Amino acid sequence: MKKVITMVGTSLFENYLEKHSNDENLKKAYNYFLNNRSKATDLDRESNRKKNIEKSFNENYFKNNPNASAEIKSFIKLKEELNEELEIYLLYSDTALSRLAAEILQRALSYFEELKNCPVHSPLKIKGLQIWNRGEFNEGMVNLIQTIEKISQGYWGNIIINITGGYKATIPYLTILAQVNRCPIYYIFEDTDTLIKIPYIPIDIKQSIFEKHKDFFRKLEREEISELPQGLSEDERKDISSLLEQTDNLYTLNPLGIILWEKYKRIFEIFYVSDLVQNYISQDARRKVIFEKSAKELKRRYISNPNDPDLNHKIMGFDNREGFKCFKHKEENLQVRILYKIKEWETRYGSKEFDIYIGNIKIGSDVHNVETEYVEDFGREMEKIRNIDQYKIYEIIREVQDV
Repeated sequence: MKKVITMVGTSLFENYLEKHSNDENLKKAYNYFLNNRSKATDLDRESNRKKNIEKSFNENYFKNNPNASAEIKSFIKLKEELNEELEIYLLYSDTALSRLAAEILQRALSYFEELKNCPVHSPLKIKGLQIWNRGEFNEGMVNLIQTIEKISQGYWGNIIINITGGYKATIPYLTILAQVNRCPIYYIFEDTDTLIKIPYIPIDIKQSIFEKHKDFFRKLEREEISELPQGLSEDERKDISSLLEQTDNLYTLNPLGIILWEKYKRIFEIFYVSDLVQNYISQDARRKVIFEKSAKELKRRYISNPNDPDLNHKIMGFDNREGFKCFKHKEENLQVRILYKIKEWETRYGSKEFDIYIGNIKIGSDVHNVETEYVEDFGREMEKIRNIDQYKIYEIIREVQDV
């Protein structure tokens, strides 16, 4: 099933008024919301004006008007073209009219025989997305990108971005987002039945700028920064500056920067490791392989079931020592024990993240050499792993990149 993501515009109302210009109640309500630049939340206290618009859009109206809005028209065409079920996501800007259009469309899509068995999710507001204030618009674009990232869940193979509706100002960003993540874009001309597909084209992204300055970009996720990295060449300065927004001498990632940084991060599984772990796995190639497989399994289990008992293996005298937990695992027929902490946090642009800090690890004979000797080792070595702020980034390339 394809996930179709579309911004919702106001063509539903504009098309209606072209043919029903004598509907004074709807016209007055529509113009009120439009001229007052009403926000999405304003709709909650304007029940009468809302009803004056909604009552014109009943089931019979839609069944007699498959071209009632650009969004409906494009969904029907997409269903016809792809010949498979669609999962529809309606995203609306932070305006009363866009929200109302999305709510009406959510109900209306079930009236069309062509869209039966195509689930329509509750419309999602993109906070700050409007065209009257540039600062808010930039915030809205960041929220739009993050919303689409959440819908994709890191897998873009079944994503379609439909740019038929919504603000034209979002189209360049949505196009870049789709191209970077190799998913198709569709749109339909309002006055024709032609569905246009913009396929993925090969784009060479300069990953080196992220590889070289990843600490800088990771810090940008957490806080505003007042200085660019030291020792930049002129080209590097231009490349990094193109990904940033500067306000009052403080830098943040702009929407383009977020798109490309999120893409880069999906290349790797990211962990933070102590010097103790780094030294332990560097002594033996097989240890390193087992460590990387075990670390990825730890992360997979935490995401799928954070209450998995193996994530908090009880070892006598060591339970929850200074917040560390023990992951019990078996890899390549060898027992593995990992001491770790997880810190959950939220980026400056709204996405939920978590970091895994791996403080110590024992593999194979180091686990069961002399009963619970590894537990004593964990205790003796605690001082070496206590300060997680000193851990270093450890990147593991994903075996399969769903990007």
